[in-house]
Amino acid sequence: MKNQEIKVGNSVKIENRIFYPILKIFHWKHHESEVYSISPLALVVVEGEMKYILPMEEFDDPEKLESLMDMV
Repeated sequence: MKNQEIKVGNSVKIENRIFYPILKIFHWKHHESEVYSISPLALVVVEGEMKYILPMEEFDDPEKLESLMDMV
């Protein structure tokens, strides 16, 4: 069984900014073994009314980045 999901991690507030990590969680299970992996995809920063995203890997599709930012 393979399972992969994208989730928003716990936020961290530093001064007037709130940081939200976007994580890819991979779960693989086979017979007697089980493996989990967590990879950072992006960091969403909320500063007052502004929201922007800092990707941790290359994205060819800008709509994918927008959908990740909309998760926050």
